[in-house]
Amino acid sequence: MNGCRDRAILIPSSITMESTDLRVRTMKVGLIARAAAVFRMNRVVIYRDPKYDDSRFISMVLRYADTPQYLRRMLIPRREELRHVGILPPLRTPNHPLNSKTSALKIGEYRVGAVVESVGSDKGVWVEIGVDRPIPLVSKEIYKPGQRLNVRIFSLNPLAAEPVDMLEIPEYWGYETEVVGSLEKYLLAKEAFVILTSKKGRVIDPKLLQSIGRSSQKSDLAVVFGSPSQGVDAFLSDEVKDRYCMINTIPHQGTETVRVEEAVISTLALLNLVAMEE
Repeated sequence: MNGCRDRAILIPSSITMESTDLRVRTMKVGLIARAAAVFRMNRVVIYRDPKYDDSRFISMVLRYADTPQYLRRMLIPRREELRHVGILPPLRTPNHPLNSKTSALKIGEYRVGAVVESVGSDKGVWVEIGVDRPIPLVSKEIYKPGQRLNVRIFSLNPLAAEPVDMLEIPEYWGYETEVVGSLEKYLLAKEAFVILTSKKGRVIDPKLLQSIGRSSQKSDLAVVFGSPSQGVDAFLSDEVKDRYCMINTIPHQGTETVRVEEAVISTLALLNLVAMEE
């Protein structure tokens, strides 16, 4: 998995369908956010399940969890659906720094920032990056107030930063959240090594795991999970389903069902062994 360019997990919009309790639904999404961060997935894709579409809430909580704490008040409006986000487990990823002192910044350090209103007489672009004051952004691009971006500190005296693409950052930098209408259309449009997780799939073993590792090297990776009420094969035609690798990562399960968040953690933990061996 180290060689993959884009590592995505695909979850249905119905992962929260089993509970009406907002607190439980929030924690369920938070566990998926935490798993994505622990195993360095850089994209969470929510595909719509016609039976239950909670994509708005799921994407809202995922984006909240991935947003550094110092930007949440600025970028995320107060909403009734987010009243339980205080129970979310912190991601503690490199893009969520704890240090808030300008004096602690170093040249070459990366930060997630958000554009604030023009400050000072020069009316330049300034960004909030979680230190004790906004800092100037050196760029010819046009940015709007409230726009989120990644920056690199390139000067300490005077203090200044420049925008950078996420792909330029050498360390894990969180995940992006995306909502799509059709799982099948999304997969067909992607050039990726696709893994479908299902109890109908081939039971994972060391030999299969090594094969997956070789096949996924130097390519994008997409790991797909089904809904609480039906397997991933229900969202794909037979022709498309047969193109991909379908595996069972929890054989001989002791429970009648496996929750989506449990399947995500179990599957990514196994795939992480491939990364350790490379």
